[in-house]
Amino acid sequence: NSVEWECSISIPALDNQKVWAGLKLTNDQLVATDANQVFFKYQTDATNSEAFTDFAKWHFVHSIGGTDYISALPITVAANTIYHLRISIDSNRKASIFVDGTQYNITSTSGSTGGTAVTTGTTKSAALTNDVDFLPVIGIEAGAAAAEAVDVHYTTISRTIFE
Repeated sequence: NSVEWECSISIPALDNQKVWAGLKLTNDQLVATDANQVFFKYQTDATNSEAFTDFAKWHFVHSIGGTDYISALPITVAANTIYHLRISIDSNRKASIFVDGTQYNITSTSGSTGGTAVTTGTTKSAALTNDVDFLPVIGIEAGAAAAEAVDVHYTTISRTIFE
């Protein structure tokens, strides 16, 4: 409850990779792995991953009790561009997301593939599962036996302690 997580990252190259950042139960990039999670994801293809509708965009994934939701953000990922990603979870366990200071709506349409297109706005997620201890993660998975990188400029997390 009442968690603020953020990071600033850039991706030097946009080929054969998955990059994810946020709060999960594990450090795995697959949507289906964790029953509860909130994280940003960019992937260049569906190899060993989900079939997104648009592999050029940032996506926001959240899962509540095993039901997955994927928001396709209107942000085309560019190489060597710094992205400031932020997740804010309020005292009602509802998540809000921000990229480079702009808030985006979060979809309420469930599904573990494709992604529902969203726009800027203030629509939050439904209440996340109570008493789930998330881990902050930033990860990259390279495909095609190629070396890839994600540059992490900073990450921070804070929460209101009340229990």
